[in-house]
Amino acid sequence: MTHWRYRITTHTVADIRKQVPGSEQVEDVPPTIFCDDQGACYFDAAPNRLTDAIVSLLDQVGEEGWELVQIAFRPHEMVAFWKQPV
Repeated sequence: MTHWRYRITTHTVADIRKQVPGSEQVEDVPPTIFCDDQGACYFDAAPNRLTDAIVSLLDQVGEEGWELVQIAFRPHEMVAFWKQPV
C-alpha cells in the first residue's frame, strides 16, 4: 500500500505575474470567446501569458517530485494541493 505525504501551497497574483517575462506590463485580460467559420465557439482559445505563468509556477513544485491533486482559485490567490509517495 502506498503512503502519501501532502503539501499545500498558496500563490498570490504577484507570484504568478513574476513568472511572466516583462510582468510589469501584464494586464488583466477579460475572457474572450472565439468562433470559427463553422459556428463552433471556444472560450479563451488564444494563448494567455498568465495561464502560461501558472503552468510555470506549478512546474517548479512538480520538479521537486510533487504530484498536483487539485487547485482552488480564490479572488486574489491560487491554492494548490500536492501529494508525494513516502
